Amino acid sequence: MSVIKHSDQRVAVFIDTQNLYHSAKNLYNTKVNFGAIMDTVIGKRKLIRAIAYVITTEAGDETNFFEALTKLGIETKTKDLKIFYGGAKKADWDVGMAVDAIRLAPKVDTIVLATGDGDFVPLVNFLKEHFGVQVEVISFGRSSSGELKEACEDFIDMCDQPEKFLIGYRTRRPVKKAKTHLKKQNIQDFSDEDLGIFSGREENK
Repeated sequence: MSVIKHSDQRVAVFIDTQNLYHSAKNLYNTKVNFGAIMDTVIGKRKLIRAIAYVITTEAGDETNFFEALTKLGIETKTKDLKIFYGGAKKADWDVGMAVDAIRLAPKVDTIVLATGDGDFVPLVNFLKEHFGVQVEVISFGRSSSGELKEACEDFIDMCDQPEKFLIGYRTRRPVKKAKTHLKKQNIQDFSDEDLGIFSGREENK
C-alpha cells in the first residue's frame, strides 16, 4: 500500500507495550528497541504526542524502563496487574489506548498504532471513517493480525529488519553451513551454545 508522509503532518503514536514485548520475547528472545520504532514512524514529521501503555509487574521494577521511554519523548501510562481469586491474572490497556486515540484524533493528521493485536481493527476503521486521519501500524508481522494489516493504511513489519528494531539481535548462522562444518570436527570441539543452535534450543538474540 502507498501512503503520503510529509513534514507538515502531525503524528500521534500509541504503543501497546505488552504486545510488542511478548512478540519480541517469543519470536526472538530479546527486547524491543523503542527508539528505533520512534525514529521510523515519525521520520521528518511532527510528533504531537507519544504514549506507551504499560502493565506494572508485582516486583515493580520498571523505573529504568520508564526513564528510558521519557528520554525518547514517550509518555507512560501504567496499570497494575490484577490477580483474581484462584490465581487468574488480567491486565490490558485496549480500551484506554482506544479512548486516547479517539480523543487525540481531531488534533493530528496521522495516528500510529504500535501493536499487532487484531482487537484494534474496529478502532482503525472508526478513526479513518469518522476523523479522516491516516492510520499506520508498526509491529512484528509474524505475530500480527492479518485483519489489522489490511485495515491500516501503512504497515511496517519489524520482522523485515529485526537487527534494527531489536536490542542485541544476532542473525542465526545458516544451518546447512554449520552442519557441514560440524562433520569436520568432533562434537566435543563445539560449545554448548553452538550445540543449542543445531538442536533448536537457542532462539535468536
